[in-house]
Formats: sequence, C-alpha cells, structure tokens
Amino acid sequence: MIVKFHEAVKLLKNDEVVAVPSETVFGLAASIHSPRAIRKIFSLKGRPPINPLIVHFSSVEQILEFVDIDAQLLVYLKSMWPGPLTLVAPLKKELDTAITAGLNTLAVRIPNHPVFLDLIREVGPLAAPSANRSGLPSATRAWHIEEDYDGQVPMVEGAPPIHGLESTIIIQKEGYLEIGRLGATPIERLREHFTIHTTNSVESAPICPGQLLRHYSPNCELTNNISADFEAIVGYGDVTYHWNLPLYNLGSKQDPSGIARNLYEMLRRLDVDKIKKAFVDLDIPSHGLYAPIQERLSRALVKKTNLQGGIHV
Repeated sequence: MIVKFHEAVKLLKNDEVVAVPSETVFGLAASIHSPRAIRKIFSLKGRPPINPLIVHFSSVEQILEFVDIDAQLLVYLKSMWPGPLTLVAPLKKELDTAITAGLNTLAVRIPNHPVFLDLIREVGPLAAPSANRSGLPSATRAWHIEEDYDGQVPMVEGAPPIHGLESTIIIQKEGYLEIGRLGATPIERLREHFTIHTTNSVESAPICPGQLLRHYSPNCELTNNISADFEAIVGYGDVTYHWNLPLYNLGSKQDPSGIARNLYEMLRRLDVDKIKKAFVDLDIPSHGLYAPIQERLSRALVKKTNLQGGIHV
C-alpha cells in the first residue's frame, strides 16, 4: 500500500509505522516520541527487544542533542553525512529504552534520501531498522515490503534505494573506532583517518544491528559446496559456470556496486521461484564494497539449525 508524503507524515504523527525509502535499503520507520509505534516495529518484524534500533536525523545539530561525539570524529562525520554511515556513541539524553535495548549508547545517522529527510524534518527523528521481517534479506524493492507484510504496512512513495546494502556501522571507542557492521561505506575510507578495530565475535546481546550470527537469508538453503542437489546458481553474468542450471545473476563480477544493488533481489527471487537449494559463488575480492557483499552472503549460508537467539536485522 503506497501512500503520499502528507499521508505518511500524518501516520507517523499518529503512532503508526511507515516503510520509507533510503539510499541504502527500505526502512520501517516510527517516531522516537511514539512508544506504541516503536514497539509495533518490533512486533511487525519479529525482532527481539535485545536488538537496538538506528535513529535517523536531519542534521548534525539534532544528533548532538542525543549523543556525545569525539571532536575529531565529528569533523569527519560532517563530511560523510548525509550518507550510509552510522555511528554508535554515548547517549546523553533520555530515550525510550526499546530503541536502545537498555544500553547507554545510541546508533545515529543522517540518511541521504530526500523523502526520508523531509519526513524527519516534518515529524522529528525516526527510528528505522530495515523494512523486512527478521531473518529475510533486507528490502530493496517495493515488492519486498508487500511480500513480507501482505500489503498491511503503508509505504511512502519515493525513489528506491541506490546502494542496496545497509549503512556501515562504527562504534566510538577511546582512541579508536570499532566496526559494528560492514556496509555501503567502505572501511578503507575510514582507515585513512582513524584507527579501526574489528571483532569476529558473535554478540548474544548486540550493541548495534547486524551483529547476530544468521542474517539476510532467504528460505532457500544456500551453499558454497559443490554437490549434486542444488537447483540454481547465485553468481555473476560474466563468469562461465559448468552446470546447466538457472543463474540468479548478481551482475558483473567487476562491478561491486551493481552486485550490491542486485544482492537482496536475487536472494528473494530464489524463494519466489521456490528454489530449495542454491550454490553461491563467493569467489570475489575481500576489499572495498566486495567485503560487505561477501559478508552478507556468508551470513546467509549459516544453517537455521545453528541459530542462537533468533535471526535479526
């Protein structure tokens, strides 16, 4: 159900949830001043309360009302925002604990999408995780939202996402930054300015989205092991595969931006076509935008029987 901008504003101001386009993926948005709507996000997605939300703002000044940001980092963020970069920083203003999962930090960013920004200017800061049911690939097309919610979630009209990957999340630490989630801003850009630490641990109680074991996965079983029983290939149009099977084409192997835009669409198409098992080609570089693509595909390979505490985005 697509709604006009003014209808979306009215819904958000009346404690409702609206699907909104961003430059990364679609989000499921609610006013941070509406406890009812915030809790509706969790119930709609099937998202557990231990998983905090990202809050989206329209200006740095607005963000600084809520969190403390290191001065050097702030200068850099001003050059990156609006854009696909999220910061987790110490909270300095009281906020609904459902948003923060009871933590003393808050994940913040300024989205680079005119409709999303205008909604924030009209309604105020919006909490918005990706607009998919927990466990499924993120939503990058309008039909993904219709499919997940059977047309019951209103969706404001606007240009679709251009990146196809969620924002990169960085966590502010003393003297360095920690990577909370790989995403549409390549880590190499951050390393030019800051000391970056990464962690390979799986968080049982995450401090930001994207830290639980299994993510971004269709119902179709994915494998990177060659076997006799897979029915399709998730791969690249400029690679020759020696199996007479349908190719779910992510694009050119030489074009990571194109792969990112197609990634969740192809994973969801597997389920639409009722593919039971598919081979995933993970033979791509591990730098730049390739890194989050490889990470998303690797997460999607984790079998459902290995889940700990659910699947969350």
